[in-house]
Amino acid sequence: MFSFFSLWILSYILIRMNPSVALYLQKTVAKELAFFLNLMGYDFDLDGSVFAFHTAHGMEKMYIIAECTGIYTTMIFLSIIGAFPAKIGGKLIGLLLGVPAIHILNMLRMIFISLILYHKRSLFHFFHGYFWQVGFVAFMLILVFLWMSKFAELGKTRSGDR
Repeated sequence: MFSFFSLWILSYILIRMNPSVALYLQKTVAKELAFFLNLMGYDFDLDGSVFAFHTAHGMEKMYIIAECTGIYTTMIFLSIIGAFPAKIGGKLIGLLLGVPAIHILNMLRMIFISLILYHKRSLFHFFHGYFWQVGFVAFMLILVFLWMSKFAELGKTRSGDR
C-alpha cells in the first residue's frame, strides 16, 4: 500500500510541477476530439482546448481541462501496476495494454459527452459528473484485475510458499 501511495504522490507532484504536460495533453485531447467530431459532421469552433458548439438550442461551450485527459486515471493505473509485486515483463505488458486502453476509453467518453452536450444539454451533468466517472473507475479496475489474472506473475515467492 505504501508503494502505491508513494508512486501516486510522486506522479501527482511531477505533473503539478510541470503544468506544460497537462496543457499539452489538453490540447492533444481537444485536437483528437475535434478530429472525430469533424468526421461525424458536427458544427463547432475550437480555440486551444475550448469547444464552442453551434447547436439548435444555441452556443454551448466545453472546456477540456487536465481532468478530461485521463491523466489522473492513468496515474492511478500506473501506481497500481508499479506497486504490485510482479515481474518487470508483466508490468510492461500491463502498461503497454492499459495506458492505450485508458486513452481510447477516455476519447470515447469525450465524444459521448460532447454529443450529449450538443443534443441534450440537460443530461450533460449526469453523464459527465456521474455516469462516466463511475464507469471510468470501473473500467480501470477491470483492466487491473485482467492484468493481474493474465500477466502479473509474482516477482518473488514468499518464504512460506513452497
